[in-house]
Amino acid sequence: MQAFDRARAEGARAIELDARLCASGEPVVFHDETLSRMTGGSDARALVAVGFRDLAQIDLGGGARVPLLAEVLAWARAKDTGVNVELKSEGSGRWALAQATSRVLRGAHADVLVSSFDPLLLACMGLSAPRVPRACLTHAAERWLGPVVQNVVRPPLASALHLEASSIGDATLAPYLRRGLRIGVWTVNDPLQALDLVRRGAASIITDAPGVLLAALPPART
Repeated sequence: MQAFDRARAEGARAIELDARLCASGEPVVFHDETLSRMTGGSDARALVAVGFRDLAQIDLGGGARVPLLAEVLAWARAKDTGVNVELKSEGSGRWALAQATSRVLRGAHADVLVSSFDPLLLACMGLSAPRVPRACLTHAAERWLGPVVQNVVRPPLASALHLEASSIGDATLAPYLRRGLRIGVWTVNDPLQALDLVRRGAASIITDAPGVLLAALPPART
């Protein structure tokens, strides 16, 4: 939550987060599959094996704790901030995650985009919450699947395509734009690279440094 507050204070219009199911069935905001890294190795349990009542008691450092997705969406609505919810289904199953997330989104009344590297999970979200926009993620390490997905994805499966910056290089974004896809790029921390991508048609930039990038981008395009 501290990171989200900082991003908003720096002028970010939206935040990106990762959501998973915990053992009690609620979608929670947590990047890793296990608690090990964020607890300094003192707790190596898989997140999916821990209920939220127990998760809420774990200090991740500096008083930070694992929040419910519903809590973050309530914060976003109050702060007039968009949310890119990246779904991670490891250990929980696609349909279960899609249904639980859809229930939370129906009551959130927030500006939300759902994204995933898993096209089947996006399809589940399309069935469970057809009005929520979806983005298909790809990354450079996908030597064959990434290019295939990039070449075939289009509405209605997804309304956006989020590309890893290192996989783009000087390539044109035109083929994706012609398919009616909104292009996002991750993770970009160089203002000059961000400006170049925006000029080439990228609609959103995912960054660790929103204040630095926003200062470099033309006001009409931020």
